[in-house]
Amino acid sequence: MNYYLKSFKTKSYWIYALLSTDSVKTFIAVVGGIWSLIDILSSWKIFNKENLPFWFLICLFICGLIVVIFTRRPVKKITYKYPGQDLTIEVCIDDLFAVAGQKVISTNTTFDTDIASGIISERSLQGQFTHRYYPGDIQKLDGEIEQGLNGCEFSTIEKEAGKKKRYDFGTTVKLRHADQFFYWFAMSDLNYNNNAKTTLKNVHQALDGLWDFIETKGEKQDTVIPLIGSGLGRLTIGRKKLIAIIAQSFLNASEDNIFSNKLIIVIHPSDVDKANLNLFEVKDLLHHYLP
Repeated sequence: MNYYLKSFKTKSYWIYALLSTDSVKTFIAVVGGIWSLIDILSSWKIFNKENLPFWFLICLFICGLIVVIFTRRPVKKITYKYPGQDLTIEVCIDDLFAVAGQKVISTNTTFDTDIASGIISERSLQGQFTHRYYPGDIQKLDGEIEQGLNGCEFSTIEKEAGKKKRYDFGTTVKLRHADQFFYWFAMSDLNYNNNAKTTLKNVHQALDGLWDFIETKGEKQDTVIPLIGSGLGRLTIGRKKLIAIIAQSFLNASEDNIFSNKLIIVIHPSDVDKANLNLFEVKDLLHHYLP
């Protein structure tokens, strides 16, 4: 409910929800429809429209405005269609695991998975994934990750705990659970004390590696990705700009070969309040940032 209330206070809501072409059309249709009914009743001499008080016109205007607000209330999903190609970017407020499609989860360059010792936070998306699909069986998860990393180049690093093999940003492992596919891709480094950090340059490199993997080894399904780097990755860039960067990276990777017709960028509801996000503002940025 807070999301809807806050949206009413933003400038972008009034511009795109109430001052858009569709809103004006709705307002004219409502006011015009009521006035046509008045014309009909007046022609039947039920009453004389010339005698209508001024306050009735004000009520007519308010009625049209109420209908517009009701039909153009704040949304939890926006869509951007790339002109000339069968590509769609969708941004929605939801739980990643509740959205249909092959899902992307960012991880660290050492592919550490240990939640019990605190290397991986239970609150992170990776931690939630582990509890959901590998409860009490980290060993099985590690085995599947090792199999997926077989043949990938790595370097050896020193850390106080955890795995020591470090892979390049963008290295991706494909995991399958029943009929669902997940892509773990390396996007952040763990330092000696196992604190995660990433940079915007790392994000670009990681996304390039992810798209390349999905193109060559992935499934051609809708791709669902969270707002990577906005939480424990410690990126300082604004979330709206980060959405645009993810979308642009996906479109750039799709120029020569469309490997997924739809990218769904999922914003967790808790992120909305933290960043005061409004999807009308996001839509504005996408139209400004993308072709």
